[in-house]
Amino acid sequence: MTVEEKTIESELMFEGPVFKVRRHLVTAKEGRTARRDIVEHSGGVGICAVTPEQKLIMIRQYRKAAEADVWEIPAGKTEDGEDPETTARRELKEETGYDAVDFRSIARFYGTIGYNNEVIEIFRASATIRGRTNFDENEAIDMYEMDLKSLVQMVERGEIVDGKTIIGILLIAREFGY
Repeated sequence: MTVEEKTIESELMFEGPVFKVRRHLVTAKEGRTARRDIVEHSGGVGICAVTPEQKLIMIRQYRKAAEADVWEIPAGKTEDGEDPETTARRELKEETGYDAVDFRSIARFYGTIGYNNEVIEIFRASATIRGRTNFDENEAIDMYEMDLKSLVQMVERGEIVDGKTIIGILLIAREFGY
């Protein structure tokens, strides 16, 4: 059963550098009204950069939301109006120093569709030359080249907890027959 909701009113509740929160009053089932608080985000990317040795470039950084150091694929926020592939190229270079070729989209999804409109697109790329990193202010990132079999095992043991990273690892592992 599909019920389309129409926005009656919309109010900006919060605006920060990464996202906004907007409160919507909508018509819902049987003409009733309901409140929907939505996190508005410009989108993001994750990059599964594979080295010539068939290792995946991974990063490890502290994430306040998890209160822990977390394993991730390189990733970042798409700036307003920016093409996701452009974001992917920029973020890979900033976070790892790597350039890459043959970027192709392998997944596109909502991370938390119930209240957040952020769309995450994952790219697969072939890592080429490593240069200098260019971290954002207040970023502290460690970079690793890791074999896919070990990464799949880490996913299975629950050691990798970031959703986009799990999706990316499993898609690339399937490509290489793991």
